[in-house]
Amino acid sequence: MKKSTMVELVQELELIVPRTPAIEEMITEAKAGEYHDYKNQKYVCGKVAVVGKLQAAGLNQLAERVADGEFDEEADEEDKANLKRDALAGGFSEEQCKILFGL
Repeated sequence: MKKSTMVELVQELELIVPRTPAIEEMITEAKAGEYHDYKNQKYVCGKVAVVGKLQAAGLNQLAERVADGEFDEEADEEDKANLKRDALAGGFSEEQCKILFGL
């Protein structure tokens, strides 16, 4: 089972001592969904952003785990609805959404 950046990554970050401003920022952003595969609103790719931040903080093992997909989320119903809405707004047809995304 995949872990969530909004839950399990937050839990791991909260265990890090000392808690630096960079770690505090990552905790805040993770809780807000900024590293989530579907809920991210801030970054083009939240996973790339958090991996870079983790590496900059010297948390290379955790960065590797994120990069390896340990924290890749599945789309929930809200995420699927948003994906379909955005695809339709971008010119996709209902049929294309069904074929490409199963929506």
